[in-house]
Amino acid sequence: MTQPTKPMPINQTALDQSSLKTLALWLIWAAVCASVFIQVYHDSTLVEFIRYDHTRVTWVIMGAFFLGVVISFVHVFVLTREWFAASRMTFRLQRHGLQGTKLEKRKAVSRLIEGLQYIEQSGAAVDLNTLSTVEFASHIRASRFVGLLGSLLITMGLIGTVLGLTVTLTGLNGALENVSSDGMAMLAGLREAMSGMGMAFYTTLLGSIMGGVLLRVFAYISDNSIEALQDTMTRACIVYAAPALHPSVQKDFQALSHVLEGMEGRMQSLNAALYESKAAMRDFSEEMEELTKATQLHEDEQEIFKQIAVHRHYAKVLRYELRLQKQLANFKQRLLAAMGFQSTKHRDAE
Repeated sequence: MTQPTKPMPINQTALDQSSLKTLALWLIWAAVCASVFIQVYHDSTLVEFIRYDHTRVTWVIMGAFFLGVVISFVHVFVLTREWFAASRMTFRLQRHGLQGTKLEKRKAVSRLIEGLQYIEQSGAAVDLNTLSTVEFASHIRASRFVGLLGSLLITMGLIGTVLGLTVTLTGLNGALENVSSDGMAMLAGLREAMSGMGMAFYTTLLGSIMGGVLLRVFAYISDNSIEALQDTMTRACIVYAAPALHPSVQKDFQALSHVLEGMEGRMQSLNAALYESKAAMRDFSEEMEELTKATQLHEDEQEIFKQIAVHRHYAKVLRYELRLQKQLANFKQRLLAAMGFQSTKHRDAE
């Protein structure tokens, strides 16, 4: 029976070199764009038209194009960092497995691995493609925005074409009205018509080239890089993290062993708590016995306490008897006074 072959070890240097492909393609296409602008600059008519365009449509097209180029460069730079992070993650997945992979901050590939680690710990089912799409959604939106700017440039070129045709028709109308009356006015109308045709031509040219070709290629480079990055991470997770992501008997036994280890630890903690409670109860009973022994009296001490109690009761009875005698004497005096007799004390005083 043949043994399954292990995957070949990954060369970290080769991965780092492949991470620079996106940036290299972007720079090559940026060089092509620069050559196009150099050719446009040598065409003095186009440069003069852009400089003195009173409708400012070409200015809007140029501004939107440079904005798209800046956004595309920043996005490609971020994607290059993602590629380097992906190469490091792939290397760590092969060496340490899914749970042993060290994460990095502010990286989509790190968020992907972190999500897989949490799902693997919870034991839930893994949808790797959906999770990858969600984690790379911010990069997809940035690439779509560059493509949207390209479509807007084409639309602005068409708007400039319509405006140029409108100016052309207006100039031709003025020239036709002044055919027989004023030759200078007719020439001015023809000149205005020609400027309108130039506006229609140049805006269409700039919009189609900058938006339909240059920015679209920049967006395609970003889209292709994102898809390749997703494929790379999906392959790395499937190859090096498959035992942790897919259910198997070995994985179930491992999970059961972890549960049993946890239960064994909790049982040991419970036994330790019971032993401590027994020791505390034993100490408490010993202290109660010592307190009882300390409060017990000897026979002579008990006799003394009994005599003290008898004397206290006798004193209490005497106090009660004296109080009754006083009350009886007072009652006797009030009775004699009511009967018209005076007490001996009053007679002696008289």
